[in-house]
Amino acid sequence: MRAIVYTIAAVMVAAVALQQAAKSSNDGTGAGLRSELPLEVAARTVLNTTPRHREWVNVPAGSAGVLTFIVYPERSDKAPVVIITSERQGASDWIRAVGDQLAAEGFIAAVPDVKGGEIANGMDAVRQYALALPAANGKTVSLDLSRGLSQTAWPQLVSSLNKQTGNHPIPGANPNVPEDHSAHIAMAMAQARAAVQTQAAAPAGYPRGKLADLPAGVFTAKSTLAYTKLQKEFADIPVGNAKLHTWVEYPDGEGKAPIVIVMQHGPGLDDWQRALADQLALQGFIAIAPDLHSGFGPNGGNYDSFVGTDEVMRAGARITPEEGIRRYKAAYEWGIKLPRANGKSATIGFCAGGGYSFRFAGEVPEVNAAVVFYGASPNSETMGRIKAPVLAFYGEDDARVTAAAEPTAAAMKMIGKSFEFHIYPHATHGFLEFQDLAGNPAATADSWAKTIAFLKQHTK
Repeated sequence: MRAIVYTIAAVMVAAVALQQAAKSSNDGTGAGLRSELPLEVAARTVLNTTPRHREWVNVPAGSAGVLTFIVYPERSDKAPVVIITSERQGASDWIRAVGDQLAAEGFIAAVPDVKGGEIANGMDAVRQYALALPAANGKTVSLDLSRGLSQTAWPQLVSSLNKQTGNHPIPGANPNVPEDHSAHIAMAMAQARAAVQTQAAAPAGYPRGKLADLPAGVFTAKSTLAYTKLQKEFADIPVGNAKLHTWVEYPDGEGKAPIVIVMQHGPGLDDWQRALADQLALQGFIAIAPDLHSGFGPNGGNYDSFVGTDEVMRAGARITPEEGIRRYKAAYEWGIKLPRANGKSATIGFCAGGGYSFRFAGEVPEVNAAVVFYGASPNSETMGRIKAPVLAFYGEDDARVTAAAEPTAAAMKMIGKSFEFHIYPHATHGFLEFQDLAGNPAATADSWAKTIAFLKQHTK
């Protein structure tokens, strides 16, 4: 098995860059920047370790569309959009890493994968798409990086973009200070160094350390998997002509238990997703975590054939929602027949998986419960078919998804469906994974306790 790894030198460069960002300024003098112009050598590491939500979307434009990388800021109000292009690079690692750092400044960054003469049409399509984003405030600005950019020009660039768009994130909307992000990268560096040395990094206290009744965070996932004593295995589940590589973990003992289909976030079936499955098994459920990327990797490989999270997420753009549902249905039908399965079932998903979890309850009405962590809501037709109760969690500083919480609650109530949701102050997207940031520790503790109680109640 080929593990996803990061280059230590690049991680160290990224850590230093973000620590220097704490001393920079968006007025050209020093004070207040949350970002730093990434070096090209560190671009891949920035993309692989960022806690910000990013995705690849195929923006409608003509017959083919424009493949576009979008990264979102951590803020509770709507944000302006910066569309970044480069005649020679298109959506290169460095251009997209620049986008990530502008997202740290409060912008939604969109990077269309177009070059040369394609830029004009691509930008127009992306601009129209961006204006309709739930997290966008209707203001867009273009940034051409064809001639590159110097480190010393970065503060002036950010200041100029702020002025052009009136970008002023709500004070206190996210209590992160730059040191929090640099500490986050430093922890990632320690994890990578420990992986090379084949030993686990010594965690600090919670939220960087693992508590028994909470799932692992990004820094404790690897050690959680290394030391668990529960029965676990990979199974290859037939789905059409393909095989769905699936992680299965069982609770202690030999008794029957409910199954929970674990629906992956954008970065795929990584250590954190499998550690999450371990936590569910530890608390009494048969956790079934399909690798949605099965067969989509290099040479038809699975998740473990990719090198880096960024590569996984780009491949995810090729997995249609219909194919995702088909694969999750195959996992459900396989799991419900397991000898230890008690006939009860639930789904839980995160980010893209949260959207799948919500939709799945309408596609397979037999499921007994659905848990949605910061995921999109299905259409009204699918909602109408849902029979199971749905429990959803959102972070306040995740306007892209959280904007739909209240409208979804109203729509579910109108058609007589059970929908309970919670929005956590100052919590970011992916708060259950990035437990060290902002209001995420409190959001993690409360949401997970509610999740386990909900699952136990509805899968007795």
